[in-house]
Amino acid sequence: MELKQLRIFLAVADGLHFGRAAEAMNMAQPALSAQIKNLEERLGVKLFERTTRSVSLTRAGETFLPEAKATLAQADAAVTAARSVRDDGMGLLKVGGVDSATVGLLPEVVRRFRSRYPQTEIKIFEMLSAPAIHALANRSLDVAFVRIPPKESYLESRAVFSEPIVVALPGDSPFAKESSVSLHDIAGQPLVIPARSHRPILFDVIHKHFRDNGIEPHILQEANERHMIIAMVAAGLGVSLVPEWVSQFKRDDVVYLPLSEPCPLVDVHVAWRSGEGMKPALDFLECVPDHPD
Repeated sequence: MELKQLRIFLAVADGLHFGRAAEAMNMAQPALSAQIKNLEERLGVKLFERTTRSVSLTRAGETFLPEAKATLAQADAAVTAARSVRDDGMGLLKVGGVDSATVGLLPEVVRRFRSRYPQTEIKIFEMLSAPAIHALANRSLDVAFVRIPPKESYLESRAVFSEPIVVALPGDSPFAKESSVSLHDIAGQPLVIPARSHRPILFDVIHKHFRDNGIEPHILQEANERHMIIAMVAAGLGVSLVPEWVSQFKRDDVVYLPLSEPCPLVDVHVAWRSGEGMKPALDFLECVPDHPD
């Protein structure tokens, strides 16, 4: 399997249109289609459903998508790292992690780090917890923000923060003007959440919360990307439970409300390699706040 094929797959998956993907990749459409066919043959699965009017990901394609993104992110990080090593040994500090950290915490931490150590270059990569831990192991990352503390003996970690789960509702929902909403209020409404294969920790937290309240969730559709989830909510197709940081995506037709009952929390931990002697990583960790008590 070639990295070029993964990039072509992501180009098609991004817009679900072979013609536009071919233009973006500066390829003829038949050549792009041949690359996708070759990739499907190598994998032994069909990645796209094609008709004369539409293109959609198959279940196999949806499962393959986050892994392809993670593989390319790690490959790009490896290339960047190799090209950026300086004679003084400082090199490039590579930081990656989950969206909650990259959107909420990292801007403040990076500003603090750059003000203290302006001579050190820093690159940020967004990736899920499992790929981030793998990237730490193969040194594609120096520091990672992850949902659960890693179990690997060669990695260290500490808790950084926890954030609540909130409810995303259509703007015309009867609960839209309330200050909070109960899980029982939305129990009968279709639920839009990420697939477990894409975000297993969040998936399990949401399902456990429903089960703990004696409710069986009615899942309308599993959508993996945040913008797609919020778009489906805006269209009135259902509601969603999302980490609080997602409420930064403001839309007039979507309302974010806290749960009225005790709500579940999702955690973020910072992880690094044990005994890591690279000074920029240690300097960066000093800029990361501890979990509030």
